[in-house]
Parts: sequence; structure tokens; C-alpha cells
Amino acid sequence: MISGSRMIGRARNSLSGVSKAPTSTTTSVSARRGLSAAVIRNEDKNLIPIRTNLKGSQLLNTPRLNKGAGFTREERSIFGIEGFLPYDVHSLEKQCLRAWNQLLKQPSVILKHAFLASLRDQNQVLFYRLMQDHLKELLGILYTPGAAEAVAQYSSLFRRPIGCFISFPNQDGMRAQLESHLKDINRTADVAYDAGNPNDAIDLVVVTDSEAILGIGDQGVGGITISTSKAALYTLGAGINPNRILPVVLDCGTDNHALFSDPLYMGWKRTRLRGKNYDKFVDKFIQNCRELFPNAVIHFEDFGMTNAHRFMEKYKDIPMFNDDIQGTGAVALAALLAAIRVSGERLKDQRIVIYGAGSAGMGIADQIKDGLTILEGLNKDEAARRFWCVDRNGLLVESMGNSLRHAQMAYARPDEEVKGWKRENEEQEALRLLDVIREVKPTVLIGTSTHTRAFNEEIIREMAKHVERPIIFPMSNPTSLCEVDPEDAMTWTDGRALVATGSPFSPVTLPNGDEYTVAQTNNALIYPALGLGAILARSKTISPSMIMAGVNSLASLSPALKNPEASLLPDLADVRAVSVDVTAGVVRQAVEEGNATDQQTIKVVKGEMGISLEDYIRSRMWDAVYRPLELVD
Repeated sequence: MISGSRMIGRARNSLSGVSKAPTSTTTSVSARRGLSAAVIRNEDKNLIPIRTNLKGSQLLNTPRLNKGAGFTREERSIFGIEGFLPYDVHSLEKQCLRAWNQLLKQPSVILKHAFLASLRDQNQVLFYRLMQDHLKELLGILYTPGAAEAVAQYSSLFRRPIGCFISFPNQDGMRAQLESHLKDINRTADVAYDAGNPNDAIDLVVVTDSEAILGIGDQGVGGITISTSKAALYTLGAGINPNRILPVVLDCGTDNHALFSDPLYMGWKRTRLRGKNYDKFVDKFIQNCRELFPNAVIHFEDFGMTNAHRFMEKYKDIPMFNDDIQGTGAVALAALLAAIRVSGERLKDQRIVIYGAGSAGMGIADQIKDGLTILEGLNKDEAARRFWCVDRNGLLVESMGNSLRHAQMAYARPDEEVKGWKRENEEQEALRLLDVIREVKPTVLIGTSTHTRAFNEEIIREMAKHVERPIIFPMSNPTSLCEVDPEDAMTWTDGRALVATGSPFSPVTLPNGDEYTVAQTNNALIYPALGLGAILARSKTISPSMIMAGVNSLASLSPALKNPEASLLPDLADVRAVSVDVTAGVVRQAVEEGNATDQQTIKVVKGEMGISLEDYIRSRMWDAVYRPLELVD
């Protein structure tokens, strides 16, 4: 067996970092265990060769290994690709410049998204390096709104399958399908797994049933694009090895009738599965994942609101995470904690109005409520009384009864409380947003309604009458659906507002001439690090306290804490560095509460491994660099 240290030494002793090894069927655990490996210094990890027996066109057609024009002269000779490539050797930086120039020539968002997908299918490292170097510019192309367009046109644009497709009619073969993916991953070069436990090859499963895709609703099998895009963000945000992530779509049919009439639609053409059969289908998937990938975090994405909340409760005892609910709530709470620290207030003293009581709005409410209980010591009932939630039918009140969804019930106000409230229109029964603002005099106003410019001048000025530093978070995406333009919010509050948005906005000029940087509450600032923390700790669950530790770490990095006119949240371009601190907070909490099971990580946290937790995290992050290759028979 070749040890990790000897492999590093071999790479250093070779001019190109390429060597030919003797025939070998086993690989060092220290070199291949990935996130559970023996401690390898961050500066050494990318010197460890990737072992492969592929040559020629097979090597060039393997995205995880292909370097394109980046193959050195020696690599071209050893791997038999000299005649497959033009003569000149180009660095990764030069390849990125070429790819960037090609991308800029694409005339539309959907074609730019298709270009990135094609690049990922050809050269994995180049794709991630390009994305990493231009993350802020390309995030909207890879994910939203680019991914939304790609999902809607998935069957028309289909070229190459990526991810795992599990359809209800084929559910009897579900386990075999998942095992096939596991075997495929285990066959791939440089997969990190223990030879004694081949089921340890997947760290993360990103799954969707496509019912509630990015504001465009039910998209059937096309939802796989969301899973693959979200998986890529885990790699970009926190360095989770892309070869250890499995994107999945559960094809449960679709209620999108336009897909039924599309002859090119590739999914199961039946109305969407509901009830007991649906629950059994999802249960079967979770059970198989837990048996085949026992250490994997399971990320739920774009499930319908009712199912999303049910599954969060149902599977809370395994390492699962719902980004639409928990991720949105976590980044919103981090921005809120930063804002109240700027204003000198306390979380428990806030009066919070949420406009838009769907999965995002209720997820934010739940996360802030967790903050009130964990950070301020309130009980759940006391915490819930800090919220007034307004939906399309007006303020949520108890008399709405069965029309309230389960996630909304805790926030419904007693009818007696609002009995004497004045209404903008006395003929209407429901209390509208302006009515609530006048009566509650909120300190915090959050929008998740997708109701364009719902926070009008009258509403903002009414709020600002009673609050020194109004906290205003119009979080609906995209920009066209944002509840208020930050510039208007600043103008109507005389520059006193603390603003964070769901979409990116340019800095706002304040009345005194200074510029105010608008924070973007992008989930990518926190959920990749939450996932990495749970993976490193091999956490039994992702507990509310672990999420709260991540939230606190993110809030503590707020630039506004040093400069009140700076952003409430760090810049997305710095997400890798941010993720180190957030991951560290999550891991420490997992160890403290006894949720962590990875003995090496526990020892690192306890200071027994001679390396700081932050350096250890960096050493476990996958980097978009070309590593040496080692030819094996």
C-alpha cells in the first residue's frame, strides 16, 4: 500500500507531478478517505496524485479528470493523449480566460446557463474555477434566474443526463438504481472512501420532488437541474467534494398540464402523486439512502410547502436540511442579528411583521423564533407573540381555522387582540399590511410575498415614524418582484433604515452623500457551511443549536459591525472564507452537544491533533485546481 506521505513526496520529486505506479488494486485510506481522512496539511492536499487507469479519449471524456489543454507534456506522453490535443500547453488561468470570453458571447441567460452546464460536463475543475473567479456575476446564471429557465425548458434542451432520476413507476428498482450510482462513484478515480466501507463514498444527497421550483411551481423531472445547481453551490461555497455529492429528482408525476402536452417531456406523464403512496415513496427513498449512504446529509429542495414542513418534522432525527425553510431563515436571522447589533437593540424587543406567509416566510419566522428561544431564553409561545404574519388573505388570525397551514398556526393572532383595530377599508374583514403596520408599529418588516413594490411610501413612512432604525428586508426574488427598492426605502426613512434584500442591488447614496451597501440575504452564505459542518462532524442530526451556531458565526462577520454604512452581511465573493468560520461554529456546537461522531474531528476540536479547527476545515475543502495524475494498471 502506498502511503499518503510517499505519494506527496513522489509528486514533489516529479517535474510534472505524474508517475506510473505498479499494478495495484488497493488505495491508501489516508489518500482516499476524503473528509474523514488523516490530517493532511492544506498546502499538501493538492499534491496528492489522483490514481487512474484511463488513457487517451477515455481520460479526455472523463470530466473529473480532464484537463483539456492543461495536460502537461509528460502527462500527454504517459496517458497517450499527445495526438488528441493541440500542441501548446495552457495554464488553468489561461483556460479560464478563454472560457470567460466564450461565455460573454452567449446572447441570453439560458444560453449562458447551457454553456456552463456543457463546461461542467467536459472539465469539472475548469467549470468550478470559472465559477469561483466570477461567482457574483455567474450565480444568477447557474442558479436563479438562470436555473429557473433551464428547468422550464429541461426536456427541450436535454443533452446529457446528470444526477439520479427515481420515478414512481420504477420504485421497485430504487435500491438498485441508487446502488448503481454508488458503484459508479466508487469506480471513479480519487473517490474518498474507506476500502472497508464502500458505502462511505457519498457525503451529501440533494433531492427535490420539483413541486415548488423557484417561484415557477411544478416542473416535473426538470427539477433535476435545481438539484445539480444546488450541489454545485455546496462545492463553490464550502468546498464539498463534487464527486461525493449525489443530485436526485423524485419523479412523482406533475400537475403542470403544459408538460403533458409537450411531446418532448421526459418525465412520468401522470398527475402528481399524493397521499399515502407519495409518503411511502419518499420514505422508501430516505430509508435506502440511510442504508446505502449512512453518513450522508440529505438536503431537501423545492418541495411543496406542506410536504416540506412535514418532512422536516418527520426526519428531524437524521442529518437532513431544508434550504427553502431553514436556509432562508438562517441567513435572514444572521442579517437581523447584525442589524440589531448596529442599532443597539435586543432580539427579544423586536416587533416583527412578515409579509408573505409561505414556506420562505414561515421558515424565517421559525428560525427567528428559534433565535428567541435559544439566544434570549423565551419559551415558544412567548417567542411566537413577537410576530404578525400577513398573507394574501390578510393578517393570520385564529378564526381562519382550517384555512391555516400547519406551519402558520403558531403565528395566528387571537381574534380578540385585533377586534378593535382600524382597517384601511372598513368594509373589508381582513386586516391588510398597512393596517398591521399602523397598529403594531413594527421594528422589523420582512417581505417574502413576491408582491412587487408592496412596501410603498405610505407603509415605509408609517413604520419609520415610530422606529429610530427601521429594519427592512424585502427578500423576494428576482429583483422585479422585490417588495421595495432599497433606494426608496432609504429615501422614505431619511437614510435611517437597515436594509437587506434577496436580490443583489447597487449601493444607495444616503442624504449625507455617503454610500450605503445593501446586503444580499443569499442562502449560499450559510447552507454550504452548515452542510460541511455536519459532514465533518458526521453529525447524527442537524440540530437547531447547530444552525444557530452557524447563524451567530455569520452575523459576527457583518461588515456593518465596524462600519454602520457597510453591508449587514459579508460579500458573496468571500463565501469560501466565510464558510470556514461558519463551519467551525457548527462543528464546535455538534461536538459540544454530543451530536458529532467523527472521532478525528472531535479530537481536532479538543486540540488533540496539533491543528486548529479552521486549518483542519481548509484542509478538507476541495479546490478547483489540476492535481497530479498517477497511472495505474
